[in-house]
Amino acid sequence: MAVTIDQNTCIGCGVCESIYVELFEMRADGKAHVKENVAYDVSLAEDAARQCPVGAISVEKE
Repeated sequence: MAVTIDQNTCIGCGVCESIYVELFEMRADGKAHVKENVAYDVSLAEDAARQCPVGAISVEKE
């Protein structure tokens, strides 16, 4: 499973980071990013994707 953030859609509101700080981080560019090499809870990642106000987060099942 892969979690991605569409950087063209992300508005940098920080909702994803507030839901799941272990997986998402805000960077100097003002956008949210997925941390690399992190084992994550699928349920929390999907919750963050659902709550993203612009739908920028995708949780893809491989």
